[in-house]
Amino acid sequence: MSASADPRATIATTEIRGTKVQRADALHDLSVAHVELGHLDVAAKFARRGLRLTGAARFHLTLAWIELDRGRRRQSLHHLDLATPHLRGGELARARCLRGLHLCSAEPRLAIAELTAVVKELRRYGDERWLANALVGRGIARCSALKLVQAEADFTAAETLLRSSGEAGRAAMCLHNKGFVAMLAGNLPLALRRYEEAAKTGLDSASRPEALVDRAEALLAAGLTAEARRVLAPAVELLRRCARHVPELAVLSARCALRDGDPEPARRLGGADVEFMLAAGKLDAVAAHRFRGPVQTRALGWLAQARRSDRRGALAACRAGLRLLDEHHGDWPRRELTGHALGLARTAREVLHWSEHHRASVPLPPNEPGLARALGELRRAKAFGLPLEARERDVRRLTLAAATRTKPGATTPDLPLVSFIVHEGRTKAVTVINGRARLRVVPDPAELVRTAKLALQAGRPVTSDLLPDAEEVVVIPDGVLDDMPWAALGRRVHVIPSLRHWRSSNHHGRRVWVTGPGLPTDEVPALQREHGGMIVRSTVESTLRALEGAGVVHIAAHGHVNPDNPLFSHLELEDGPLYGYDIARIESPPDVVVLSACESGLARAFLDAGTRAVVATTLRVPDALVSEAMTEVHRRIGHPVEAARAVAHLGFSCYGTGTRVAA
Repeated sequence: MSASADPRATIATTEIRGTKVQRADALHDLSVAHVELGHLDVAAKFARRGLRLTGAARFHLTLAWIELDRGRRRQSLHHLDLATPHLRGGELARARCLRGLHLCSAEPRLAIAELTAVVKELRRYGDERWLANALVGRGIARCSALKLVQAEADFTAAETLLRSSGEAGRAAMCLHNKGFVAMLAGNLPLALRRYEEAAKTGLDSASRPEALVDRAEALLAAGLTAEARRVLAPAVELLRRCARHVPELAVLSARCALRDGDPEPARRLGGADVEFMLAAGKLDAVAAHRFRGPVQTRALGWLAQARRSDRRGALAACRAGLRLLDEHHGDWPRRELTGHALGLARTAREVLHWSEHHRASVPLPPNEPGLARALGELRRAKAFGLPLEARERDVRRLTLAAATRTKPGATTPDLPLVSFIVHEGRTKAVTVINGRARLRVVPDPAELVRTAKLALQAGRPVTSDLLPDAEEVVVIPDGVLDDMPWAALGRRVHVIPSLRHWRSSNHHGRRVWVTGPGLPTDEVPALQREHGGMIVRSTVESTLRALEGAGVVHIAAHGHVNPDNPLFSHLELEDGPLYGYDIARIESPPDVVVLSACESGLARAFLDAGTRAVVATTLRVPDALVSEAMTEVHRRIGHPVEAARAVAHLGFSCYGTGTRVAA
């Protein structure tokens, strides 16, 4: 086993003794082993000892590699110059490889040409380890030149070579590099998935902290600034310990600060980053990037183009930026583009159109074993009172890395529609009736919600001019209006998160009844006797299995809302919380769900999964009224919007498409 394949075993078993040649070999093996573990200072000490012992050019070559890894290009080239005159054959090809690596960032096209020649030489000599180095270097150069297909091919070839020679850690780094290719292509989920797979298959981020920098960049691109900071913190310390300079580190730290509203670090770095240039108002310079560079750089270019153009040109630029992100599965800066367009929208139709693009949406991940395991760990931690933050972070990371879940099909509502959108501190409403659209501003929506809830709790009628004078209406709320008890406004109200959530009935499946622990009353047995169906044990896994393909599901359980991350909102079941993330594990979601609970925050998760209608409340329901209310709901559940209207005085509304199930 070579020193690079098993560095820890090499360090544990290698002794510097014997003849001069044997001692030199031992020093070289130890130096290489410490390079693999990221101990660059220690590696350099062993290489210098070998140099003093023999003066052999191979130690200059090793020191050239170490200094390059540290970011000290001048010292690395000095060692190369000292080594090259004494090298022949395969070792000379290695030196050429290092010179090619020097060119990767500054002169990527020259690096590609040089390393292509080196690849041929190393293949001729059968030097697979350095052939892998050359392929990785050429892949990096091709990334800089945005030749992403060829870069992926180089990393794949290097990964195959390294796995066949037993170097799992370096092979995992090649897989990580393929994640970087996906990041450049704008495919954030694929990038994160490859980063995860690399970590699982042997990548040691302690010895390769640059991998943490890449991961932080991906998290920042996903809008998770706090997560990116957490990943950068150990990277900073690890890079400091091994005296390595990674320019991207300062840029990423400044980006995090910029996203948190602190532009000062970005100002200090000047024009080091396109995002900083945009923040500094250098629109012409940033707009020039809209046709070249990584996907996010081009998207920022379109955003700059929008900000420097007249209204017509700005809207065209926003559309171009969104098309680019859609083509490459990108996310950031999507809301900046849609927000800019929304600010330019004049007509009611334009506001409605851009509102739909602007609405925040966290797609549910597909049902994957890794997510189920992470949620199980989170439940166990909660049961034993252990810290939850790290486990919640694992769930979020796995969700981001998962492939996007296919969205259920939608149809357009043929009913009066009111769509609300919060933008730049104001709430606007677009009302569409019989094809005619009207736009208005809603003053103080928070006060409207507060007044409505107080009226309900006092047993008084709720009055409001938020809805048109129509018997049945579709509402798309935003901001504080998400908490409005809509069914109490005297209409049949269908509340949907977006037009994409309006859908027809799925099926006429079985009824399922679930009761969580700690409820003062149990309305379920009487309801089940009247309406039939199956009462299931209220464990998470039993409940999820029962929900598959169900027609009507009734869950009576205590609910808890997580305002910071709605998918961590949950219902308390027998063995722990049923999270919004758990809903993603349902392959065939139920048609109608009744949440007989205080606020749970899970209506949106069910709708995103494909459930047609959810009857749920925004208020705390007195225990004495629950059984009577649920009896009335299930008598009318064939028409969910009518079911919600019957208990509107308790804060219930119909979320989703509450039309009557066809006979």
